[in-house]
Order: sequence, then structure tokens, then C-alpha cells
Amino acid sequence: MTTVPDDETLAKVLSRGDQASVGEFRVTVATDEWWWSDVVYEMHGFAPGEVVPTSDLVLAHSHPDDRQHAQAVLDEARCSEEPFAMIHRIVDAQGEGHVVATVGRGRCDDDGTVTEVTGYLLDLTTSVRHLASEEANASIQAAARSRRDIEQAKGVLMMVLGVDDDGAFQILRRLSNDTNTPLRVLAGWLMTSAREAETPSRDAVLAFLRGLEEHGAVESR
Repeated sequence: MTTVPDDETLAKVLSRGDQASVGEFRVTVATDEWWWSDVVYEMHGFAPGEVVPTSDLVLAHSHPDDRQHAQAVLDEARCSEEPFAMIHRIVDAQGEGHVVATVGRGRCDDDGTVTEVTGYLLDLTTSVRHLASEEANASIQAAARSRRDIEQAKGVLMMVLGVDDDGAFQILRRLSNDTNTPLRVLAGWLMTSAREAETPSRDAVLAFLRGLEEHGAVESR
């Protein structure tokens, strides 16, 4: 399910420069008569002119979790000429989710009464998905690096201390708990120490482990 991006994620999405679909809308407040550009029809999964847009239709295609907020923004827009903007989700006629940005403002007559609301819809779905995929790939790569360091650290302990795979892992886990240091960080430190020693000896590894226990170096998880 497509989710609404937070402010930081939205900033990244907008800074990507991906070309987003942009459509226009207009609402006549007195009659609740809506006009959609072709792009807005397409965002909602319809051919241009296939349906008659209304407030009820707009809200029906709002994601259930975002519908109340969309209703509140729409109600406010009918009463004020202040510009508005929101990020929300819609579900098109085929059941596909979209993340959209809606921006607009009310237009007043000479008496100060809002007679029309106009604005634009920007479909951010593709950019949000691309960003999510990039962040997921980065997380997978980071996890792979972490796993590699842990496996290498276990190998050093097995070679130098003569313990088996499980024994090496238990040593690392105990030190991680005792020093409140993430396992991946601890393994990285051990590998750095081993590389600096070129040929790690039992005494060197034991000295490294004792140093960790004595100083209890801590890094945030």
C-alpha cells in the first residue's frame, strides 16, 4: 500500500526533479460543480469526461485514512481565499493507490464570499516509489556489509582462539551486551584491529577483547 511521505521524504521527492503528472481542477462553490482537466481524470482512473466529478466522488476516491483530512481541507477552501496545500492518497477506479499533492486557493467575489476554488494536482507516486526503492537498496547493502563484517570477525576468533562458529558468535554477542555496543560495530572494530596487525595473534585478539571490556566503549544503536 502506498504511504504518505513525511516532510523529510517529501523534500527528497520534490528535489529529485522527476517529471510529475500535473492536472488542474476548478470547483464552483454555490453549485458544487467541478471541472477536471484530462490529467485529473486519468489520475482517478477514468477517461476524460467518463464521469461527472463531484465532491462526493472526490472523497470516495480519497484513501480511507486520508479522507477526513481531505474533507477538512476542502471545507476550509470553500470558506477562505488563503492558499492551501496537502499531501494525500487517492485510490483510482482500478484500485491503484497514488500519492498526490493538491494545491489551490479560493476566489472571492466583491463581497468577500468564496465563489470558486481552483488548483492543481501533482501525482508524486512514481517519485515516491523510486525513492523508497533506492532507500530499500541502500538498507540491503548496509545489512550485507554488516553481515560480512560479523562473519569475518567470527572467522578471526575461530582461527585465533580455536573456537567453533557458535562459540565465536557467543563471544561477540556477550561483548556486545557487556559494552552496549551494536554487534556490527563491534565486529567492524575487531576487523580493523586485525587488519592493522596484518597477522592477528591470539595475544593481540585477547588484548583487543580485554580492552573493550575494560573501557566499555559505547556507540548508539
